[in-house]
Amino acid sequence: MLHAIPRHNVNLTSAELRLVVQGALGNFSENQGREQFEAAACRYFGSAHAMAIESGRAALYLALLGLGLPDSATIVLPRYCFFSLVKVVEGMGYTPRFAPINPNTFALDPRKIQKHLDGADAVVVIHPFGQLADMAGLQAVCATAGVPLVEDASQATGARWGTHRAGAIGDVGVFSLVSGKNLQTFGGGLLVTHRADVMRRINQRMATSSPTADGKIQSLFRSGIQRWFLTTPLGFQGLMHPITLGLQTLAPTKLDAMFYETRAAFDPNKEIRRLSDIQGDLGCLELSELDRRNEIRRSNALRLIRGLHGVHGLQLPQFDETAENSFNAVAVRVRDARSLEHRLRKHGFDTRTDYMEWFGDKKDFDDEVLYLPNHPAMGAADIDRLVQSLRRIMR
Repeated sequence: MLHAIPRHNVNLTSAELRLVVQGALGNFSENQGREQFEAAACRYFGSAHAMAIESGRAALYLALLGLGLPDSATIVLPRYCFFSLVKVVEGMGYTPRFAPINPNTFALDPRKIQKHLDGADAVVVIHPFGQLADMAGLQAVCATAGVPLVEDASQATGARWGTHRAGAIGDVGVFSLVSGKNLQTFGGGLLVTHRADVMRRINQRMATSSPTADGKIQSLFRSGIQRWFLTTPLGFQGLMHPITLGLQTLAPTKLDAMFYETRAAFDPNKEIRRLSDIQGDLGCLELSELDRRNEIRRSNALRLIRGLHGVHGLQLPQFDETAENSFNAVAVRVRDARSLEHRLRKHGFDTRTDYMEWFGDKKDFDDEVLYLPNHPAMGAADIDRLVQSLRRIMR
């Protein structure tokens, strides 16, 4: 029987799984789970302040709000980024300005950003796919221009540059905590900063906010259990992989629809809810496992990239090898990502075509991007089989 591998694995310890089942059943206990998670995040990231809220989009909104920007602020974004960043910026009435990326690292290029900082009020940098952007270069150019730097470290939770954690290097760092991220609370977001003035403005905005409603948490945890099961060997090999393989052949548009995310506008006037206590409890457990899980991701990614060196038609990512990258995925550039995705699925490997998008009037590369699987449930044998399959297909 084909040993099928999911692109992401909802990796849960027995303690985490018990907690998620408890939440799915609606058994919520009164504690300080959120506050304990925020305190644990401060210790882990070495930041003075942390706030856990309902989503990563809300975290980015609060980060920009906390900077005290003018009403007509201009925000520099990577022109290759997630649509959600653009929606938040536009929803706040700000103007996005799109800057070039390094096509080999997928991150903002500090060598090309200087001219985009004239008149800018803030820069938002992504650490794409868990590979750290050139923070030394970006910090230097932003400091010279007097422009604050916000990090979206959603895919790089736990990554480290020297002694500094991703998200705690710039003025403010934000994280999404949805399934598939290196740290997950089945919905939610996290913000960290060392700036007291930023946190003061955020606390003013959040003064009357309430926790996420129990009913919504129960629904999120039920969905989380489904995601967990569908990425277990039994659930993926016995159910999810046969379904996606069949849809790929019989109804590809339905398969695409399964992964489509609505481009919803962001409303800055709605109530921003705080993370629930039970999600905070899960966040504490996830933080305690984060470094161990990231070490597996790094080992897998480096083995995969070494194994694919020299494969014609496959542009491998470049990254700072002195940094501890978290490798949420291994993103490769190819001519026809959809064809490679379909062929790899027949070999038993779930992948995904690009969900980052180009904004502005230019692109920094013309290839397509495919995300190869990498998660803590994969071992060396899985990586080697993926290498063999890719070499055979690309030949």
